[in-house]
Amino acid sequence: MTMSPRANPVFWLMWALPGAAVLAGFATLAIALHGADRPLPEAYHWEGERLDADFARQRAAVSLGVRVVFESGGGRCVAHLAASSGDPAALDVLLTHGSDAGLDRAIKLPRVAPGEYAGDCAPAEAGKWRVSVDEPSGAWSVRDNVDGGLARVELRARDPGGAA
Repeated sequence: MTMSPRANPVFWLMWALPGAAVLAGFATLAIALHGADRPLPEAYHWEGERLDADFARQRAAVSLGVRVVFESGGGRCVAHLAASSGDPAALDVLLTHGSDAGLDRAIKLPRVAPGEYAGDCAPAEAGKWRVSVDEPSGAWSVRDNVDGGLARVELRARDPGGAA
């Protein structure tokens, strides 16, 4: 008794696998044509320049050995700066909350003593925070992620390209 090729499961498998690949290709093409990425803006190169400048500020902080201890509590924020360069007149602190942009805040801390900066600030609840301390003229920048409260956070300069 001879088996018809159409009754043979290997025959169907031989045609089903390439057929499924062709159908998947057309489905992928349809998705790509329907939901394509937007074209890059004309001024896209500026974003890269800003990123390069940001990396340069972080590398400058590494070369200066910048270390900042940031403390907040009781409606007051204090930053203690240790660096091999002179003390700037103020520090810009940016606190960015990980899930609620309404809690983000920018604080300018004026120098109150050599290496010490202080000012009034609203209390920050515990959570995931991105803390950034910048020298106002853009000479250097340090930042870190904090999971928890901001009672005391130590920020050390790290090379953005290295694992330090």
